[in-house]
Amino acid sequence: MTRNSVAADVRGGLEAAVHGLSASVAPILFFLALFGSESLAAALWATLITACVVRVGYLVLRGSPALIPTSRVASLTVYTALILQLGLASDSTSSGVSGLTLDQFGVGLAAASLLFTMASTLILLLGALRLGNVFKIISTPVTTGISNGTAMLLAWLAFSQIRYSDWAAAATALLMLTCYVVWPKLQSRFVHVKLVPAVAVAIACGLAFTLVFHKTAWIAATRPSIDGIWISMALWPKFLHVDWAHLLAIGLPGGLTLALVMVLETVTAASLMETRFGVRIDISRELLATGGANMISALIGGVPTTASPICSSSNWIAGGRGALAGLTSLVLTTAILLYAGRWIVTLPVGMVAGMFLLQVPLTMDWIFVRQLKVVVAQHNHRRSRVEKVDLGFWIATAISFVAFFGNLIWACALGIALSCLVVLRSVAGGLTSRWAYLNRYASQRARSPSESLALSQQVHKIGILPLTGHLFFGNSARIVQLPDELHQDAVAVVVDVSHVTDVDTSGSDAVLSLVRALTDRQVAVVLSGAELTHSEELQRALQSLSTVEQYPDLDRALEVCENLLLHDAKALDASTQFVNLARNQLFQDLTDSEIAAVLLLGLVREVQQGTPLFRKDSVADGIWLLESGLISILANDLNSSSRLATFGPGQFVGEMGLIDGNARSATAYADTPVRALLLSNNAIDALMRDHPAAALKITRNIARELSNRVRRTSSMLAVASR
Repeated sequence: MTRNSVAADVRGGLEAAVHGLSASVAPILFFLALFGSESLAAALWATLITACVVRVGYLVLRGSPALIPTSRVASLTVYTALILQLGLASDSTSSGVSGLTLDQFGVGLAAASLLFTMASTLILLLGALRLGNVFKIISTPVTTGISNGTAMLLAWLAFSQIRYSDWAAAATALLMLTCYVVWPKLQSRFVHVKLVPAVAVAIACGLAFTLVFHKTAWIAATRPSIDGIWISMALWPKFLHVDWAHLLAIGLPGGLTLALVMVLETVTAASLMETRFGVRIDISRELLATGGANMISALIGGVPTTASPICSSSNWIAGGRGALAGLTSLVLTTAILLYAGRWIVTLPVGMVAGMFLLQVPLTMDWIFVRQLKVVVAQHNHRRSRVEKVDLGFWIATAISFVAFFGNLIWACALGIALSCLVVLRSVAGGLTSRWAYLNRYASQRARSPSESLALSQQVHKIGILPLTGHLFFGNSARIVQLPDELHQDAVAVVVDVSHVTDVDTSGSDAVLSLVRALTDRQVAVVLSGAELTHSEELQRALQSLSTVEQYPDLDRALEVCENLLLHDAKALDASTQFVNLARNQLFQDLTDSEIAAVLLLGLVREVQQGTPLFRKDSVADGIWLLESGLISILANDLNSSSRLATFGPGQFVGEMGLIDGNARSATAYADTPVRALLLSNNAIDALMRDHPAAALKITRNIARELSNRVRRTSSMLAVASR
């Protein structure tokens, strides 16, 4: 490690510690506001454990150095709500303050820490099972809604602290919030103030105002000592008289919610670092480190701790890249808490409310706020055409209000349910493809104008169903329903399984049911791609369909169905079986004498079925003019290779060698017995020397045909992309 990197890590750690100061003392503020001064010892202990032990555990478990953990408002709110819920549900009757007796607070903290341990274990298992990326699907709207609801709760807590106090308390809180908002704007204008964090300025201004205008009661009259250490494991045996089964049953939904919120906080922090700074973070590894570190914290009296976007981004911007940045942040935060922790709990009401308000802009999702402004502006102007707002916005809105007016457990349940429904709705169409028809698909078989016209007039008589991905119990019911969605005019279908990656018993049974249902409707079924699928189970299942035709690829299966349709419509063009060489496309606009001269230069060849006219990478020997039979152009020398095109009588192949002089780029195989004229390179040279006008016309015809082929390919790609 170089001296520069050490200095950068130290600087990044210092920035993270200062910017995360308000989050580091959040456990004290929450315990203070909800449980009163009786909870101060537990609050101080939990804050120290969170700031020190959890970060050490996170680094030991090899969490990403780009992420710095600290207590975050959403998970802390769920945890304190658990303590309150379980404390009120206990049977203790001792006297106390703030709605909970001291015994009730102890029972609530003990039971909540046990659920916290279970939640941390669950997070660790999710990381060990490599399920981190699964939560990226639903993380955004849920975390946005929870963050917004938590921000509103923080504002309410701040208001509840000052509503019975004098004007100085309210002025202190508003002054701190104002300084926090205005200071970054001054930093953008004055270089010399950039090094001073906004949170430090806000706290300093609030403290100065309090010292001058203080007329309200302090939260605690004395500075409490950290006696009676609140180690969670030590609390559990003290409440053996409590009905633990009853309490844990009541708190289980909250414990699961806590695990979910912690997972989503970790995912969103990692995603922010990835998108903003391009850092590559292993989400599953982060869950493993977060779960393990929080399990230790839960056992010895800490509170939930997850990666902080504020601390992590501050560290990265300042240059912190290694584990030393996390250690520096840990040491500085612990030192501040040990030195000033006892003083922090004696803060006046106004500063406590101000500390809550400082959390609001950090917690609120400002992208959501901007979208909300757009929606409100559109409503106020009564626009007839409202711009489309992302569905995630409305999910986040619902979760925000449920979190504020109900509780975070309901909000998380609602968010997960809505997000899962939206995800399922979005991917349902991709689980299996819908029916497509000849307006999107066509074989590479060369067709005469009359055949092409007949096929274009009967596009719905051939259905194409490309099955993709994983065929399993989740989409097997959908597969079974597909025969009912086939167009009523269809007489033949192609079921392509070449892109099926995996299949279970439900999936293979569904495919067999699909084929049987189509057969029962008197629809000709052709299977394609069974040899290409990666699922051996599906291959074995399809082998039982001995009466169903199967082809190696979709192209050849489509050709069979097209021929069937043309035969039924009596539209097979007999001229496609034989076209006189004089009528070949290469001779368009040539005079009879010029055609006769060219024919004298060529050599008539007869090629047996399955024999190559030329092979890939061989020397180009000339142009082949087809008189009868079909030729397929393949990407390689294998007869089972997917064909690039098929040409028939009246057409020509092999012209690319004449154009660029390079070796053959593909292989041409005779699908049927072929009779053709080979116009060799020497013959073409003689033609250009003795009949330059005819050679020019042939060159123009080659260019015209190449242009037509490019246009046809572009048209097919455009249709397929719709």
